[in-house]
Order: sequence, then structure tokens, then C-alpha cells
Amino acid sequence: MDSGALVTDSFAYAQEALVGKWARWVIFILLALPFSLVQFVFDPKKFQAGTVPDWNAVPWGQIALLFGIGIILSFFISGYTVRIYRGETPAPDFTGWGSLFIDGIKLAIVWFLWMLPLIIVAAGAILAAVAFFASSGTTPMATPRLGILLFVLLLILVELVLFVIVLLFGIIGAVRFARTGSIREGIHASAILATIRTMGWVQYIIALVVAVVVCVAYAVITGILSLIPFIGWVLVMIVAPFFTIFIARYVTLVYDQGEPKVVPPVTAI
Repeated sequence: MDSGALVTDSFAYAQEALVGKWARWVIFILLALPFSLVQFVFDPKKFQAGTVPDWNAVPWGQIALLFGIGIILSFFISGYTVRIYRGETPAPDFTGWGSLFIDGIKLAIVWFLWMLPLIIVAAGAILAAVAFFASSGTTPMATPRLGILLFVLLLILVELVLFVIVLLFGIIGAVRFARTGSIREGIHASAILATIRTMGWVQYIIALVVAVVVCVAYAVITGILSLIPFIGWVLVMIVAPFFTIFIARYVTLVYDQGEPKVVPPVTAI
């Protein structure tokens, strides 16, 4: 697996998808707009005006409305990435909005199912931490509290291990769902494991490390852009669609490395 070639292909794919396709670019921006507008309805200075945070200064209704609309619209973006996962070349248009929305919801379900163990373990860690701070003892390291603390640390370690497993399997599962149209296949661990083995664990991990490096670079770039007064948030929204398409294409190409190669039959002369 040549990760450099995958990056080059993904960059060219995203470039072709957006450059000159301004309507498509604008649609991406509009679908992500509600989340970006949250910053304009909440004033942190009013929230921290006194010595005690003023929760009444938080416009909960407006924030909930924007988040609700943002979540609904995000399903269309997720549905678009599903089409990229299916290997559509060149990049697809925003058509068939109903199927886009449904595919986006299904992809969210696939990721939720993968994240469920993380959520359960995290909830257990939080409850144990609350019990630790709420418990009483003669010393901070009294035996019951020490046991709870060790349990919390164990759950944190389990959470980290689960996170790595979910990342490794969930990415392939998301593309597998897109290819099969089945949520069940998106969480079919043994089939996903077979795909990873076909491409090779080392090659797969290297490809993911490259993706992480790209994500960090994107975070740095958007972080710098967001510091620009007045227009920083607009620049971030302009860059975001390119990254979304790039990473979706990259994941698709990585998945294809694990697809069984069909050898054409040899015709006897």
C-alpha cells in the first residue's frame, strides 16, 4: 500500500469535486452553517461576568435550535460521504436528497453501535469517579477509596484500548456498510478483520497514521484561520468541505486495498 499515492489521489479527487463546482461547495457550507452560528448567539463575557457563572445568560433555546438543525443537516453530509465510500468517481452531486438523508442516518447508527462500548465504559468511569470523590475515609488513600481509584484508572485504560479497536474496525465498517447497504455488515467484526488481514495490519496502521497526520495538519490550519478577526470562521467553513471529501476518499482507497483481487481466468490456447 502506497500511502503517498493514496494521499495524492485523494487530494486530486477533492480538488476535482469542488474546484469549479461552486454550487456543490456552497451546499456543503450551508449544510454546516448552523453549528458555526452557535458562536454568535452565546457571549462568554456575559456568562463569566461575575465570580459565579451566570447560566441564565446562556440562550439555551437558540443553541438547542441551531444544534438540532445542525444535526439534521449533518445527515446529508454523512450521506454524501457514503456515496464516496461506495467508490463513485468522479465525486457525486447532491442529488436524491431522501437517500442522502437515510444513508446519513444509517452511517450514524453504524458509528453509534461501534461507540456504544466506549460510552458504557466512560459512564462507568464517571460514576466511579463520582463515588471516589463522594466517599469518606480517614485518609485520602483509605482502602475503599484506593480501590475505587484503581478501578477508575482501570476503566480509563480499558477506554483507551477500546478507542483504538473502535477506530481500527469502525473505519472499515463504515465503508463496508456503504458498499453493502447493510448496517449489520457495518459491524460484522469477523468480515472487517478479514479485510484488514488482506491489506495487512502494518500497512493499515501506517495508512491510519498518515490520516492522523493529515488531520493534525488540518486542525492546525483551521486553528490559525479561526484566529483571523471577523472572517476566520468563514475561511474555516470554506476549507472544511475539501477536507471532508479528501478524508472520505482516502478511507475509501484504504478499504479497497483490502478487497480481494479478482484474477482473470487463463484461457487455454
